[in-house]
Amino acid sequence: MSKYKKVYADIKEKIEQNIWQANQEMPTENELMEIYSYSKDTIRKALSLLEMDGYIQKRQGRNSIILDHNLVRKPFVSELKTVSELNRSAHHQVQTQLTNLYIVQGQPDVMKELEVDEKTDLYRVSRVRTIDSERLEYEISYFDRRIVPYLSKEIAESSIYRYLEEELHLTISHSRREISFRFANEEEKQLMDLGDYDMVVVVTSITYLADGRPFQYGTITYRPDKVTFVSMAKR
Repeated sequence: MSKYKKVYADIKEKIEQNIWQANQEMPTENELMEIYSYSKDTIRKALSLLEMDGYIQKRQGRNSIILDHNLVRKPFVSELKTVSELNRSAHHQVQTQLTNLYIVQGQPDVMKELEVDEKTDLYRVSRVRTIDSERLEYEISYFDRRIVPYLSKEIAESSIYRYLEEELHLTISHSRREISFRFANEEEKQLMDLGDYDMVVVVTSITYLADGRPFQYGTITYRPDKVTFVSMAKR
């Protein structure tokens, strides 16, 4: 585990066990450097992750303050609502079709984001999501096999996250997402019902466990008229 993730996990545990309590000021960065014997850059990375997860709030010129994680678990919430999420309760037909599932190694971009070496086995999963007979989403995901040792067609076409949480008893914490717009590639044109659209919305994400380990890296491509981005920010 990275140094800053070790710091993140330890502080997170202290807050959740009320060793460090809500509304209490955090130690200064210099004090944290002494406590953990790590550099200022490492401490700052850990604090940024804690703030993103809603455990602390940074204050300019003052110590960070611990938030009440029972009331304000995530002060900065951003979610991408797709047709599948918005319309399941409206009884729309949503189906997931597996297009590929195999093991790969040595994918440079994925190795960097998942913090693995070229010999680490990764599951590559590609899926198409169909909503009311229209293929509107195309997903490619990579899973670290040291954390997710087994996947099958059945799991991939139902719910991978449910399998991870209920069968493997993993605790999924958060993801970092980047949204971009670009022209559709040939694979997307073939696998999605894009109609007259030649542009797509692409969400690239890295998903982490509660202990700070990244376990999934991937992209989901959406037809642009079928996606809404909702952002809520705390002042």
